[in-house]
Amino acid sequence: MVALAGNPNSGKTTIFNALTGLRQKVANYPGVTVEKKTGRSKLGEGRWCDVIDLPGTYSLISRSPDELVAMEVLRGLREGTKAPDVVVVVVDGSNLQRNLYLVSQLVELGRPLVVALNMMDIAERRGLHVSAEGLSGELGVPVVPVVGHKKKGIVELKEAIGRAAVAPLPDWALPEAMREEIVLVGGGLAILDSDGTAFGQKAEGSGARGEGSGDEGRLLLDRYQVIAERLLVGDGATDLAELAGREPVRSLLVSAGRRMEALGIDPMQADIEAHYRWVEGVVSRSMATLEELAAMGNAAPSAEAGARERQTWTERIDGFLIHRVWGLMIFATIMGLLFAAIFWAAQPIMDAIRVGVHWLGDVVAGWLPETGPVRALVSDGIFGGVGTVVVFVPQIAMLFGFLAVLEDSGYLARAAFLMDRVLGKVGLHGKSFIPLLSSFACAIPGIMATRTIDGRKDRLATILVAPFMSCSARLPVYTLLIGTFFAGYGAVAQAGMMLGLYVLGIVAATGVAFLFRRTLLRGSTAAFIMEMPSYKMPQVGHVARQVYLNTREFITKAGTIIFCMSVILWALMYYPGVPANETGKYQDGKALAAARLHNSFAGKLGHGMEGAIRPLGYDWKMGVGLVGAFAAREVFVSTMGIVYSVGDPGEAQTDLSEAMRRDVYPDGRPVWTGLSAVSLLVWFVLAMQCMSTVAIVRRETGGWRWPIFMLVYMNALAYVVCLVVYQVGSRLVG
Repeated sequence: MVALAGNPNSGKTTIFNALTGLRQKVANYPGVTVEKKTGRSKLGEGRWCDVIDLPGTYSLISRSPDELVAMEVLRGLREGTKAPDVVVVVVDGSNLQRNLYLVSQLVELGRPLVVALNMMDIAERRGLHVSAEGLSGELGVPVVPVVGHKKKGIVELKEAIGRAAVAPLPDWALPEAMREEIVLVGGGLAILDSDGTAFGQKAEGSGARGEGSGDEGRLLLDRYQVIAERLLVGDGATDLAELAGREPVRSLLVSAGRRMEALGIDPMQADIEAHYRWVEGVVSRSMATLEELAAMGNAAPSAEAGARERQTWTERIDGFLIHRVWGLMIFATIMGLLFAAIFWAAQPIMDAIRVGVHWLGDVVAGWLPETGPVRALVSDGIFGGVGTVVVFVPQIAMLFGFLAVLEDSGYLARAAFLMDRVLGKVGLHGKSFIPLLSSFACAIPGIMATRTIDGRKDRLATILVAPFMSCSARLPVYTLLIGTFFAGYGAVAQAGMMLGLYVLGIVAATGVAFLFRRTLLRGSTAAFIMEMPSYKMPQVGHVARQVYLNTREFITKAGTIIFCMSVILWALMYYPGVPANETGKYQDGKALAAARLHNSFAGKLGHGMEGAIRPLGYDWKMGVGLVGAFAAREVFVSTMGIVYSVGDPGEAQTDLSEAMRRDVYPDGRPVWTGLSAVSLLVWFVLAMQCMSTVAIVRRETGGWRWPIFMLVYMNALAYVVCLVVYQVGSRLVG
């Protein structure tokens, strides 16, 4: 197996896609919600290998769940995942010094290693010319220059995997006293391993050298000293923690800790400084000279020219995009344009899908008996339910595409930096921005993305407010209500309303986070550090892949959860129906349908809860929709599609918006008004209605305490705010 490791934003996933193509699958590591991406890569004639894309990490001293998984896989400690035979570490050639720190730690693992020197085109534009041959000589492993998004060097990288080598262990420039303690602790490890079996297997993942790398006695000494160094700096990996608690190692570590403290030496800091001194030497000796470039036939601009280009294309752009004022305005403008495009660009495609769904429903219904529950189920339950939601797929695909472009271009990290100034004021960590932004697509991956946040309270605060972000499941509801009751205001006004709903979610999230961080989750917020990736043109293939995978997941969801819920809701709205001896009382199909709906199980449930929701501006039909929305928010739309077409197959062809506008109470008052629509929109912004999100919060927090708390506080907040909106609004309007 080949493991892909690297810093965040190093282009690791791009190289994974280039190596594996479409031969990929995504799951979760056993016991955690960290995503596991694997694939198959053809190395040559008849030679294939499994490739695993590890979470990005800056260090093997893990602090977040993501880093912990990467460390455990690389060391062979992750249960259910085979230890890698080869590690391909992806290094950003335009930021070599920062990326080589991880390489220095991977060298200590003693596993066959290949360095993929990525983003070489960006490095050259900046006037940085890294010699792959020189770097390979310094590290003692194959180094392959690649440009991942153009798939340059991928063939050479596949060839290099077959030539992977174990790097020689550097002689770190550690303080002499620390070196002495490493030798002493290493001696204790040798005593512990006197028969060669005490921790031999586990030690392979913690510094054992590979076969053929030198004298056997020297290899054993290397292994003990690497493990001793890791123990001394406080590496908390599970295999090392076990060793740290066994004699004589435990006593030696206690003694070493006291001596280091007395000498004013911080082992962790000394280790980091030693690694970076080694990195600085490697970088300085690996930069190609102008004479070498000329010999290779490459014309190179001077370093001053590269600096000027950085000033022109990076710093000047950042001067606007992360400016305290202009940056926020640009971000708001980008979001506003997105919502305007959702109503404008997607509308023709939505209309075409709507016509297609209705046509297909007619065709299928024509094959069935003219009356009876089977035809009603197909026409009203399936096409009236699922079909109503499928219409909104173009808008959801546009949202996924927008997020993919933001990430691929390098703007997402800038937005995170920009929002850190805002989030910090309410007690959220700067790293909370990306999980919160991801929650605009779906709260589930957004909550899972909080694993990159180091502090438990910072992480928990983000989890508790992430569902306020308006996910793609809300988009069909927003579009239906805004498009139905505010169509006369134009696309710009509709986009403004849509943006307002997203802003309301953000305001609610920041307000609640501010309260929680000063009460339930009181504590300091860790400093926010993020490396800014280089700007680059988004890769069409990568963006298309992201849109395809995410949209397919939504459609699959529509074909499973929404389908099942639509059928169940249809049955609840159809049965027990009207007694056969009373059907003659009704003049037409619509009157019979109304009576059947009124007498149904769903009708009785809706009428039972109407007293509680009437002050919010909702009738019993909306209440049925809200109950269905607890399975998935978008089910509300399919429920309305069923409610307004039950009992009359031809009604399924009537536009849902028109049917809602025509609905009236017995006294002639409209059921739906602009104010009731606004109240319902606010409910969907603030309420916790997705049971899948509740389930993932339980997994992330390890119990039911926090998900139940989230369910109660969010729905209570939604009820109170909607009550105020409708009651105050009705008095102002009335």
